[in-house]
Amino acid sequence: MTWRLLYERIGVRNLLVAGVLVIGGVWLFLGVLEDVISGDPLVAADVQIHAALQQIRFPLLDSLMVGVSELGDAPVTVPVILVVLVWLVSQKKLRSALYWIAAVGFAQLFVVTLKFVIHRPRPALMYDGVQGFSFPSNHATLSVVTYGFLAFFVARAWSNVARLRIAIATTLFILLISFSRLYLGAHWFSDVLAGMSFGVAWIATAAVLHYVGDEKQKDATSLGVASFVTFAISATVHIIMQHGGDMIRYAPG
Repeated sequence: MTWRLLYERIGVRNLLVAGVLVIGGVWLFLGVLEDVISGDPLVAADVQIHAALQQIRFPLLDSLMVGVSELGDAPVTVPVILVVLVWLVSQKKLRSALYWIAAVGFAQLFVVTLKFVIHRPRPALMYDGVQGFSFPSNHATLSVVTYGFLAFFVARAWSNVARLRIAIATTLFILLISFSRLYLGAHWFSDVLAGMSFGVAWIATAAVLHYVGDEKQKDATSLGVASFVTFAISATVHIIMQHGGDMIRYAPG
C-alpha cells in the first residue's frame, strides 16, 4: 500500500530521483565520515585542497567570498526560516510547517552533535566553543536544507521547466556558499562534502514524506516573493554590519 501511494502521488521518475539522492547522499556521507575518523587519503586531499586555495587568494576575491559566506550565516537564514514558517501557518498548512521546522531543526541538531562528538579542528582558529570544530560544515548543511527545502515548497506546483530552473539556480547558490567556506579556510573539503551530502539526503527524504501526506500542489509564488524579500533585506543588513569584522576573521594566515 505504501509503495502504491508513493507511485501514485510522486511518480516513478521523481521517486527514482529521490531514491538516488537519499541513498547516494547517505552513502557519500558515511564514506566521508569513515575517512575522517580513520584518517584515510581524503584527509590528505583536504590538506592539499586547503593549501592550493590559500595560494590563489587576493583582497577583492576575499571580500566577495566573505560576502557569499555571510549569506549562509544565521542572521540571514533564521529570518528566512521564520518567514516560511509564518507563511505556512497563515495558509493553514500546519503539516508542512511541522515538516519545515523538523527538517531545519534536526539538521542543526545533527551538525552540532557531530561537531561535539568528532572534535575535528578547523584549518584555522576562527570560532569559540562547539563552533570551533569543523566537521561537518554547518553552512553547507543548513544552506542545502533551508534553501533546498524552500525551493521544493515554492516550485512543486510549477511546470517541469520552471522546477528545473529553480533547482539549478538553488544548487549553484548552495555550491557558491559551500565553496566560499573552502576558499576562506573555514573548513576542510570533507567537511563541506559531508554537510552537503547529508543535507541532500535529508531534504529528499523530507520531500518524499511530505508528498505522501499531501499530494496537493498549490501555487506558492507568494512564499517565494516573501522569502526572497526577507533574504535580500536580512542579507544586506547583515553584510553591512558584519563584513568588516569578517574580513578580519577570515584574513589569510
